[in-house]
Amino acid sequence: MQALPRSASRWSLRGLSSAPLGSRAPFVCASCRSLQYQQSRPPTQHQRHQQQQRSFTSSSSLRGESGAGSSSSIPSPLAPPPSSGHARLRTRRLISISGIDAPHFLQGLITTSIEGNHTADLSGDAKSTAGKTPWFYCGFLNALGRVLHDVFIYPVPPGSGGEPHFMIEVDAVQLTTLLKHLKRYKLRSKIFLRAIEEDEMSVWQIWNDGEGEGEGLSPVFGGAKGLPQSDGRSVVIPDLRAPGMGYRVLTVGADLNVQALDLPSEIQPAAATDEAAYRMRRYLRGVPEGSAEIIPAQAMPQESNMDVMGGIDFRKGCYVGQELTIRTRHRGVVRKRILPCALYGEGEVMPTSLEYRPDTSLCVSDDLRGLTIGRLGKKGRSTGTFLAGTGNVGLALCRVQLMSDLVVPNDTATLEFDPTAEFVIQPSKDEEGKPAAEGVDTKTVKVKAFVPDWLRHRLDEDAVRHQK
Repeated sequence: MQALPRSASRWSLRGLSSAPLGSRAPFVCASCRSLQYQQSRPPTQHQRHQQQQRSFTSSSSLRGESGAGSSSSIPSPLAPPPSSGHARLRTRRLISISGIDAPHFLQGLITTSIEGNHTADLSGDAKSTAGKTPWFYCGFLNALGRVLHDVFIYPVPPGSGGEPHFMIEVDAVQLTTLLKHLKRYKLRSKIFLRAIEEDEMSVWQIWNDGEGEGEGLSPVFGGAKGLPQSDGRSVVIPDLRAPGMGYRVLTVGADLNVQALDLPSEIQPAAATDEAAYRMRRYLRGVPEGSAEIIPAQAMPQESNMDVMGGIDFRKGCYVGQELTIRTRHRGVVRKRILPCALYGEGEVMPTSLEYRPDTSLCVSDDLRGLTIGRLGKKGRSTGTFLAGTGNVGLALCRVQLMSDLVVPNDTATLEFDPTAEFVIQPSKDEEGKPAAEGVDTKTVKVKAFVPDWLRHRLDEDAVRHQK
């Protein structure tokens, strides 16, 4: 809208109409007129192509149907993950935190207990305390008890002054956000924070599904009590979030020399592979990781399975977000959990087991992430949210009593699991509440949730301990 001039004498009265107000046309500013003109024009071919890419259509959920509306974001089908391999996790970054107050500082922010573990002697002499945990899988919460970051924390050799030193592994896209979060609570704490460059240190995952993995082996290799090796270049720790996850490796530099790790022959990994294979292994085991699957400021720790993956110490004292976490623990009611799921199309038989099928016509695209899951043929509240996936497998936040046979203790809701019920990913809606893909041929993508054996077993054990 045109602004009034500074001087009234410069204002031209010729453009002002003397007609009655009721007969005048409504005033429309130049920007609004331009917007109305653009909306009145028919969409161009490029605009229609973009709309089809954003819509929930067969072109964005089914590979193999190419054409003008096929989405470029559809990933190509992946080969099944190898039973042995090692991959660099480029989606993970590191933050260095050191200083005399570092253990106490982290103790008040993370969901597990860190004090006492830093006292282990890294040189390997008798001062090292048995039973100390050489790493920590945990999370940073906000004041409302929602997960902000899921992280791994590694103790590293202290500096020249002998001060405690830790490495925090976090999702790469959340590196800056976590640094700001730490600086917010720093106040007068004597700590030093620094983001580690990508070529300075790297994070790797190694695995070997051989018969000897995890049987009779020391949980950590290379160095005293599983801490850095004698050359001080690598830390090898078991990934205990779920069975078969393998081992986490923190190494200096961008390359990993597997032979230098001096691993037992039973777990020697095969040739290097890409991170997609590691991601597929996580999906098949139902292990969420990163901000794309544990939504920051929205996800609950128990709903993200952090309690059964060893990421929460319920005996620990005060930390940010503890109140809601402990209250949920004492009530024992967790109605939603992240579960692995299999995707299948309309007309296909409901899968009875979770397995990756690279020959399937279904392929998860980015357009499916964050969409709600509902019961096929019925209206009502959603039964879950689809988070991420590859091919025909993925992760979803599910209402466990509706989408699985898990029983929620102390829940007064009368919900019964129907094994014959089918669930479908519902299309996204526009601002008016109508399907975004209205008028376009859409195809149904169904979801079948599965409860991994390790998750069921740990939930049963936790329920028994909680009753005592």
